[in-house]
Amino acid sequence: MFRVGLSGALIADQDKHWEGSNRHYVNDAYIQSVYTAGAVPLIIPVTNDSDVIDYILDICGGVILTGGVDISPLVYGEEPIKGLGKLSPQRDEFELLLFRRALARSYPIFGVCRGMQLINAALGGTLFQNIEDVPEFTIQHLQKACRQAVTHHVDIEAGSYLMDALGKTCLVNSWHHQAIKDLAPGLRVTARSRDGLIEAIESDNPDMPPIIGVQWHPEELTSTIPGMAKLFKNFIELCRKRVH
Repeated sequence: MFRVGLSGALIADQDKHWEGSNRHYVNDAYIQSVYTAGAVPLIIPVTNDSDVIDYILDICGGVILTGGVDISPLVYGEEPIKGLGKLSPQRDEFELLLFRRALARSYPIFGVCRGMQLINAALGGTLFQNIEDVPEFTIQHLQKACRQAVTHHVDIEAGSYLMDALGKTCLVNSWHHQAIKDLAPGLRVTARSRDGLIEAIESDNPDMPPIIGVQWHPEELTSTIPGMAKLFKNFIELCRKRVH
């Protein structure tokens, strides 16, 4: 088995003995999904030290950019609006650096929710800061059900990376209030919700490594939906081919 890097996040501890202390973490669902797919998950701590990131990438075969808080609109050249959620400039800086270093190595990259949005912003695209302010998006994208429940359909492009795992259409969970607005150069849309929101992307440039992004959280569904587990297995296989 080989290693796949997972971008970490920071959270302030709420325990009375450690209140305010930052913890580096990745949700267990990512860990289990990668391990079950045949790789060793390696949490990459939040850092702006490129030497540290390069050292960790030396022992990985690919990178998964995990979900989390909103991306600062300053990253894509906009001012914040009132509907913007919590930010983590430190994490933005870290993941932008991680993405660019992985891209330079031609590593396969898989972005989940925020991770997909980060890919788009890093390559020059923009985001809707709050889709609840956009009348055309009529589906409830910030679901009230638990994370393991699927709540709306996405339609998948023929011939896409996703189609092999999930077919022409599938049900997904939905836990976001931001979304891709202007698609970055070098990417193509591979799935949309039925109100037109971009739900998945992949690289569309022969000079780029395999890059996949999804707006939902497949890591929460791998134990109940075979196609979501296959999504991770297919990504691990891309990483394995690069290593060998």
